[in-house]
Amino acid sequence: MRDIASRPVLNGQDLDAAIERARAGLAALLRFPAGGDRSGYPKVVAEARALLGTLLEHRLVQAAARRQERDQAVIAATRADRNEAIAVNAALLYWLPADDPAWPDVAMTVGRLSYDRYSDAWPDAEPPDPDDLDAACDLLLRAARSHDVDQRTTLYLVLALRDREQLMACPADTSALMTWGERLLSYPDAGSLGSASQP
Repeated sequence: MRDIASRPVLNGQDLDAAIERARAGLAALLRFPAGGDRSGYPKVVAEARALLGTLLEHRLVQAAARRQERDQAVIAATRADRNEAIAVNAALLYWLPADDPAWPDVAMTVGRLSYDRYSDAWPDAEPPDPDDLDAACDLLLRAARSHDVDQRTTLYLVLALRDREQLMACPADTSALMTWGERLLSYPDAGSLGSASQP
């Protein structure tokens, strides 16, 4: 499934069309019973989820460049994409064995998106859900233990741990926050980092 993320990035209408095709393809596959007699059916469904999740994340990254917009239609569409991306990737994560090479990448995606939803700063956002914060902290921490994380993911992890510590002090979170905070500060441009949150 890792080769899906390496495909050329689409933009604009091409990306929108690709998402609609991927969404329709996944819906068609899910009409078959989960215990169907087609060989490899669960893997095919997993690959369809991985493709749709990747395409949705690409569109969310593009929307991040317009995060200052206040157009309600754009905000609503972006939130819908984020919710769908969380659901699709969470379903994929549930199916993947913990030792699958793709597990850390999918876990980090769900963790980052969950923190984005928790920290949504656009107008008329839903109240922050502590479950999203827990998902962000727990998935990012678990993935980081066995996977090299990049600067962006490290920033997400630091912000999520900081927010959870402010809600409920926990020695384990405090220790992890210190460890990952030091890791974040080790990056050359750490002083110029802003909020990690995508739309």
